[in-house]
Amino acid sequence: MQNDITILGAGIMGLMIAYTLADTHKITIHDPNGFPADNASLMAGGMLAPYSEIEHMDMQWINAGLAGIKAWKNINLKTDFTQNGSLLIAHPQDQYILERFKSHLPPAMQTYQNVQSLEPQISQSNQQGIFLKDEAHLDPIKTMHALCTYLKNHDNVTLVKTASSDQNAIIIDCRGMASNDPDIRGVKGEILIVHNPDFELNRPVRLMHPRYPLYIIPRDNNIFMIGATVIESAENQAVSLRSSMELMSALYALSPSFAESEIIELKAGIRPSYPNNLPRITINDNHISCNGLFRHGYLLSPVMAACVRDHLNNKTNPFMHLFLKGERDENHNQRPRKRHA
Repeated sequence: MQNDITILGAGIMGLMIAYTLADTHKITIHDPNGFPADNASLMAGGMLAPYSEIEHMDMQWINAGLAGIKAWKNINLKTDFTQNGSLLIAHPQDQYILERFKSHLPPAMQTYQNVQSLEPQISQSNQQGIFLKDEAHLDPIKTMHALCTYLKNHDNVTLVKTASSDQNAIIIDCRGMASNDPDIRGVKGEILIVHNPDFELNRPVRLMHPRYPLYIIPRDNNIFMIGATVIESAENQAVSLRSSMELMSALYALSPSFAESEIIELKAGIRPSYPNNLPRITINDNHISCNGLFRHGYLLSPVMAACVRDHLNNKTNPFMHLFLKGERDENHNQRPRKRHA
């Protein structure tokens, strides 16, 4: 058994690191909000969609996201992982947004698909869309519960409902907004969950819009989640009237059948984000921080966890340079100190 590990925070990042290290380390996870904790990870969309972020992430990040999809595919837990790709659509007056997005894709992917051939129940006003066949999605609530159950039953893992920690162990801080990192800001996301027995989707659909780009994700039993409202604020977790109207209008535009759907939940959460909206790993001796996952938590957490594992084992990881503070872009300004053996 290698060195003891203390993980602070039971969001998807903390749980994924624990899952990755549980067979080789003695692990204690601390979170005062329980297991699973009611945090941004629990209300996420669960999209594993790197190409959908190509306007904001270069190909090195896209490749890291594809590695994240591969990792989830190989995780033998009840996550409802599904790899049916994702579909990007736009209203006729907003087709220029779809065309602009298409220009960022690799040449082989710069083609349109007939929307109704992929999703027959989508409104006929959306004739052409972009199909990203390699993308996937999972159910965050089922995933968080499955990870917590796995860790609770693992002999090497202890779950503690406190914020304290053993300062003698290796500390891995995954607390997001609670990490007190001065570079992290809060970005509010709002979601709507509805039940519509008269509608079906086979994959997530993104509605490209100049003011409120939104996504709709299918879940079991004709339940759908719509979200991605982005508000630069960490002070108010209430859903605004305008946001709720936009979320509901987007559903109705997708299919008029949503007019009679049942609202299950309408809520908001705060996502921890660095200035460039990309996550960091910061290493100072035996203290490691993995934070700022913004809306990429499920996509990139397996890759970041593998980077932490390889760092602890003094191995090279091909994606570590993306996350290390000081290795890339204007948002990073300090190289990590070498970890003590």
